[in-house]
Amino acid sequence: MPCFSRTLSLPLAGLLLLSPLMPMSAAPRLTETTHPPALTEDQRMLHVLNRLGYGPRPGDVERVRRLGLRQYIAQQLHPETIDDSAVEARLKRLPMLEVPTADLVRLEAEARQMRQEILRRQGGNLPENPGEALAKLPPEERRQMMARYREAFGDEKRNPRRMVSDLQQAKLLRAVYSERQLQEVMTDFWFNHFNVFAGKNLVRVFLSEYERDAIRPHALGRFEDLLHATAHSPAMLFYLDNWQSVTPDLKLPGREQRPLGGVHPSNRQPGQWPLGQGGFGRRRLGQGGIFNRGGVQSPFPPVQAGSKPATPPNPGAAQRRQPGINENYARELLELHTLGVDGGYTQKDVQEVARCFTGWSIHQPFGGQRRDRFARSGIPGAADVPPGSFIYRDWAHDQGEKVVLGVKIPAGGGKRDGDMVLTLLARHPSTARFIATKLCRRFVADEPPAGLVARVAATFERTQGDIRACLQTIFESPEFFDPAVYQAKVKTPLEFVASTLRAAGAEITDAQVLTGALARMGMPLYGCQPPTGYKDVAEAWVNTGALLNRLNFALVLASGNLPGVKLPPTASGADSKALIETLLAHYVGGSVSETTHRALEDIIGDRTRLKVRTPTTPDNEPVLEEDGDAENDDASLMPALPRPRRTPGKAFAPGVNPAMRRYDLALEALAQADTPLPLTAQLTGLILGSPEFQRR
Repeated sequence: MPCFSRTLSLPLAGLLLLSPLMPMSAAPRLTETTHPPALTEDQRMLHVLNRLGYGPRPGDVERVRRLGLRQYIAQQLHPETIDDSAVEARLKRLPMLEVPTADLVRLEAEARQMRQEILRRQGGNLPENPGEALAKLPPEERRQMMARYREAFGDEKRNPRRMVSDLQQAKLLRAVYSERQLQEVMTDFWFNHFNVFAGKNLVRVFLSEYERDAIRPHALGRFEDLLHATAHSPAMLFYLDNWQSVTPDLKLPGREQRPLGGVHPSNRQPGQWPLGQGGFGRRRLGQGGIFNRGGVQSPFPPVQAGSKPATPPNPGAAQRRQPGINENYARELLELHTLGVDGGYTQKDVQEVARCFTGWSIHQPFGGQRRDRFARSGIPGAADVPPGSFIYRDWAHDQGEKVVLGVKIPAGGGKRDGDMVLTLLARHPSTARFIATKLCRRFVADEPPAGLVARVAATFERTQGDIRACLQTIFESPEFFDPAVYQAKVKTPLEFVASTLRAAGAEITDAQVLTGALARMGMPLYGCQPPTGYKDVAEAWVNTGALLNRLNFALVLASGNLPGVKLPPTASGADSKALIETLLAHYVGGSVSETTHRALEDIIGDRTRLKVRTPTTPDNEPVLEEDGDAENDDASLMPALPRPRRTPGKAFAPGVNPAMRRYDLALEALAQADTPLPLTAQLTGLILGSPEFQRR
């Protein structure tokens, strides 16, 4: 998206934002020999509030001082002792959070059927937006489709389009209002570690259960339990295609054994596919497949507008591909979830692990709409299993002997093969080092000290992956309170938005526009396409466009013009310089650089200098696109949300979803205002957008 300046002084923004932050993307490595003066007690409390949570709210420092820093950390490590009923009450406004997965599968199947019906009535053409196709239908047919919609989904609260939207809002509300701050940080940390992408076809159906049942309960527990929970999750099985992974010698119950069909990639003749190539859903990572990390190909390319399929849309087409082993999950399990890229495994280990997880699947993920030859009546294990649930199919499992990392997996083990692999990996020394490094990077420094990593890894091994014990090792270490790491981490967009709302004491009545702001900053929640997840180092988030987008957000928040967000009365007074000091003390503890202080004083001299500029979208911003099997699911036929009235003048480029559009309109209205913002709002926005506040 092009970036057109309106009235923001670029020299001011560049001097304020980029000079102090850019060097942080290449910060020097923290060493064991660093021994600067110790932090003050107030600095230690701010440090803990910023690292264990999403920053302080008004009064938090005083509360921690009364409680004691050590006791506060102990409470956060045991979130079950903290009353969090207030945030749970807020989440009641998001009804899709508690809908059972089986019901979500049904809702999605109903929506898919209606989309297919629209496409059929359009002669098989794929419009840019099926909602637009609905509008082109004759009035009577349109009324029939809308009647089907109301019958299937009832009121707007059960709209399938809210599956991800409600989750996004809940994540932000928890970050802002939860008293269990460390649990929220660790839930986000582990979701990012075991990342799944909401835009891949049916993954969004399983997201709520994935975070609620697989991630959150184990965020401070044992890593092995967490690993097992994610491996059994339909969200992970679908995202990395393991639900389609079956033995090459597949023999359906009640049938004669048949060879694997398909076309051999080398000679184009019928026959077996080699292990790890082709087959049912087989797409190699990093080689032009669905997760091309080189950026050459979009991971989930959208269906081209106006294109005609060779045959009419058929929900059973994907199910008729020839079956085979899929290595996607095995590869990411070794590289990203446990051992790490340098963890000592080989391509042969990837293949053997993939064999161990054949038969781990999902029962009727499409709700029975698509023909599922693996879930026929009479097939063992398929009865009485709710649609969208994990299921193990013994007849689809490779029962041969395997060898993983030198450990023999006996033949005939069935599902136990996969469980043995998970336990082996969870207790491997390479996993201990890999997880310790990531934890130290999140809580200490982008380049964590090797000695601390070694001690945390030792704790991990000694306690068999006790996450709480590993965190306690970090929080009790001298490296954690080293002045060299104080305010040395650049906040991710989620951390920045949550911390501004907490610092401002905001009252959120509708969090949707806030999720749009996060998407504009390049971090749509649940929208990271590759399995690597979002990075938590400075170099990923420090660039001109991203930082100016943050300043935009700070200004529109401070102005009080952000829909669904209310701020309490702020300080004011005739003495402008005294106002600056009051606001600095409130938001950043009173300590800022000379550059920031001078920029604030410049605003007093010229109150027309600071306004928002056109929102920008980072070049690498993920768009919630669907893969080829999704049949343009994101652009559903559901009634569009009411759009806010546009202000006169040139409109900003449209966002890709209603939340982004609402946020864009809020920025546009502020940018086109004829009068400057009140001085307090300008100063507050500039402080919240300052380098001091953007660091934690």
